[in-house]
Formats: sequence, structure tokens, C-alpha cells
Amino acid sequence: MKIEVKLFATFRNHLPQGCGPFSCHVEVKPGSTVQHVLEEFNLPEDIPKIILINGVHARPQDALQEGDILSVFPPVAGG
Repeated sequence: MKIEVKLFATFRNHLPQGCGPFSCHVEVKPGSTVQHVLEEFNLPEDIPKIILINGVHARPQDALQEGDILSVFPPVAGG
């Protein structure tokens, strides 16, 4: 099944060659979870992440569906 993965800020460095500057359309196996995709993109496990599926907060164990948009942000700080 095909999903779109959007990585933000420093996580963009983990997008594969040939993807756009912020996102990539990828094929994943049915039943794949957010964690599977994070591992495929080699995102560091020790960095907290803000995860959204179709704009709604999600967890690493959540399953993905055909056409989902998975957005992943590093921790945000500011003032």
C-alpha cells in the first residue's frame, strides 16, 4: 500500500535520495505500523517525536492505511 511520509526540521535529512525536500511517497506492507516506517527511515530512537497520521496525533504502534499521510516532527522548543 502507498503512504506519504513527511519529515520536518532535522528529520528531513533522513528522506531517501530522490524524494522531495519534505516528503516521500513509499510502498509499505499492509498492517505496517508507524514504528516500522520510522525504522525504515532510520530515525533515531532516542529522540522524542511528534507523530501525526492525517493530522491527528498518533503513536508508534498505530497501524497505517492506504493513502495515509504520516508526519513526523522532532521536539519543538521556543519562547
